[in-house]
Amino acid sequence: MMEDRLKVYSVKEVAQILQTSRQQIRRMIQNEELAAVRVGREWRIPAERLEEFLEDTGIF
Repeated sequence: MMEDRLKVYSVKEVAQILQTSRQQIRRMIQNEELAAVRVGREWRIPAERLEEFLEDTGIF
């Protein structure tokens, strides 16, 4: 579905989903553990990439 492919999360939203800090999410992006796109000064994490991360790590 096209809507699912266009869904993106902020660092804050991903931190809440993973129950960790925003700083940890930024570290994961920096270490290329979690794919993200920079939009201006903010990072956005595509829903598709978050799902891949969760599957790869076995969290969900």
